[in-house]
Amino acid sequence: MTPRADTSEPQVGAPTPTLHGWTTPFTAGRLALLIGSLLFVEYYDVILGTHSFFNSDFGLFTCPVAQHTRTSFWRGEIPLWDPLNNCGVPFLAQWNTTVCYPLSWIYILGPLPWSLNCFCLGHLVLAGVGMYWLARRWTGNPFGASVAGVAFALNGLTFNCLMWTSNLAALSWMPLTVLCVERAWQEGGRRVVLAALVGAMQMLTGAPEIIFLTWALLGTLWLGAAWRRWLPLGASAGRLALVAVLMCGLAALQLLPFFELLQHSDREAAQNPGAWSMCAWGWANFIVPLFRCSKSILGPYYQVEQQWTSSYYVGIGVVALAVVAVSRVKAPRVWWLAATAVGGIVLALGPNSFLYPLVRHIVPAFGLVRYPIKFIVPTVFALPLLAGFAVDWISQPSPTAGHPHVQKWLAGAGLLVLAALAGILAFSRLSPYPGESWQVTFTNGAERAGFLAFILGAVFVLAKASQLRTRRWLGAGILILLGLDCLTHAPCQNPTVSMAAYGPLAFGMSPMPQLGQSRAMVSPQMQAILQQAATPNPFVYFVNLRRALYENCNLLDGVPKVNGFFSLHLREEAAVESLLYTPTNFPSALADFLGAAQISSSKAWFEWSARDTALPSVTSGQQALFASDADTLRALASSEFNPRRQVYLPLEARGLIQATNAAPVTVSAQHFSPHRITLSLTAAAPALVVVAQSFFPAWRARVDGQSARLWRANHGFQAVEVPGGSHQVELVYRDACFNAGVTISACTLLGCLVLLFLFARNRAR
Repeated sequence: MTPRADTSEPQVGAPTPTLHGWTTPFTAGRLALLIGSLLFVEYYDVILGTHSFFNSDFGLFTCPVAQHTRTSFWRGEIPLWDPLNNCGVPFLAQWNTTVCYPLSWIYILGPLPWSLNCFCLGHLVLAGVGMYWLARRWTGNPFGASVAGVAFALNGLTFNCLMWTSNLAALSWMPLTVLCVERAWQEGGRRVVLAALVGAMQMLTGAPEIIFLTWALLGTLWLGAAWRRWLPLGASAGRLALVAVLMCGLAALQLLPFFELLQHSDREAAQNPGAWSMCAWGWANFIVPLFRCSKSILGPYYQVEQQWTSSYYVGIGVVALAVVAVSRVKAPRVWWLAATAVGGIVLALGPNSFLYPLVRHIVPAFGLVRYPIKFIVPTVFALPLLAGFAVDWISQPSPTAGHPHVQKWLAGAGLLVLAALAGILAFSRLSPYPGESWQVTFTNGAERAGFLAFILGAVFVLAKASQLRTRRWLGAGILILLGLDCLTHAPCQNPTVSMAAYGPLAFGMSPMPQLGQSRAMVSPQMQAILQQAATPNPFVYFVNLRRALYENCNLLDGVPKVNGFFSLHLREEAAVESLLYTPTNFPSALADFLGAAQISSSKAWFEWSARDTALPSVTSGQQALFASDADTLRALASSEFNPRRQVYLPLEARGLIQATNAAPVTVSAQHFSPHRITLSLTAAAPALVVVAQSFFPAWRARVDGQSARLWRANHGFQAVEVPGGSHQVELVYRDACFNAGVTISACTLLGCLVLLFLFARNRAR
């Protein structure tokens, strides 16, 4: 049997004549139906709307963020700013909030959380279909493409990403991005525009690390093709550059605000290098997914050393088929995929391997991948494609009766994987691991061994079968087995809760914090308790988290809160907030300035105590004190800080502020909305108006319609000077980066449409 030779441009279309047409029923539409059916079997209660996902970041971040996005749009506003968390924080600019991602309208228009659940599950179908088209182009085999599609759509990593809209959507667009960009540099023309549109869709999903890894793979793929002279170097490089420029132009409305926020954030590329790396034995979880994993109280299993993903298992049959592909398919693209799979594992080991520190030293941009375990993404991308190549090789007709080569190589790959599985189980038995149950690991391994036997047995029978109908039924059975293997590899990977857990709640606060008036604050003791607390009852667990306003749960009910849960925090505000959560004495005066009118109990989950000393969001008339940032932070933490009488301004304000002394000010009217604050006041002399809202350059101040300088007050908040007399003060959020990005994106989109029209016209001629 001769392996299929690789070409520079595999053809998409009907199967090759040597396949005798038995693979033609394996279409993208049928694959989508199969994936959807398997997902319905697993999550029928979620799809029918009786239950919802809730665990981990889904309930603490994703659904609250979707709620804020939906509420803002229905209110007629673009959610540029979140006034309810962290004393105010940029929202759209966070990127992983997916505000600008077009498919977010699924949950903006539909009822939450059901529409958000459907959004996530639907992207698994998109992932499978995208991988199908990529694998079909590369292998020319619809059945091999279906194997790759099932393996990529239904695996431990994609199931784990159901808790995130951004990571899941970026993974789902990854195969289509690779497919379209490759065709663009090979064919040019309208393919360049289509690649830019698809790439922009992934760019807008809000997962910069997965987007970075996608383009790193594309770069190595292009370099390999150019090295082998499969394509003209200059023309292909120009097309690739044009795709990148158009893609960034289309996504400018998201990228420009993100880069501005990044400049003012507390996040750096070098933070926590090596945190949450794959364990040295982590490769074993591709074969026995529960090896050395501990069960959480709610049900999912995790590696103790890293908890970014509860699993990255792609299927034991997929691993065995990948071994066959690497052994038998002598093609450069297969070697590239093998290197990608192995390289992803080695990089995911982080400091546990030599490669990660070396690559970070040579290419500092790799430090932007916050946790090394995320490098497992290229491995999960490559293994399904290798399995597709193996299936294509196996399904070719052989001149020798009985297909001895298929028998030998399938048996060899199966025995190799089984030997590894047996060694893993033996090691687990002889070397117990804290939190691991030997019985669970053994059962998990035995089940995987059974799936391996059935999958490889069915593949072998398929290779020997001569009737088209038999091959087609066996092929369908193999796809179902591959899907069931991943659906059952880890119990309760995505637990669900009754939809009633997302219903209205009573918080027991009197009065309830309101925007512009006061905030709630999770006490330092309760914050520490909530980070570790859990209960096996999903309903009780999630409802209590909501009532405790943990992380971003406050967005579900519109309650303003002192802290919050985002990837990027404003540097100065985060420094002030950290003073509230230090183990030293609690700075009550600082909490007063931030308007913490309700604080949670230090012991009970959802008990709140009123703080009568809390100030309103707007105060005025304080004496200006000028100090460095370090001195200001020390003063804010001091028991002598008096926010009613003092406000700290940066040293550069000295000499530019006239209102240096305390002056009485009467605020007669005030109105607060997420992006605008209006005040009517009367000052006896020049005075300062202080707003306990995070300082950010997009906020602009006007006094009586004239622009006024907005100062950074108390290290991370806002102050504006007003002259004596009656005045109208207005603070407006105007994001110049977003406005410029919208203009650039609109012009780029118009240019893309014009190019498509011109290409279509030339093609017609």
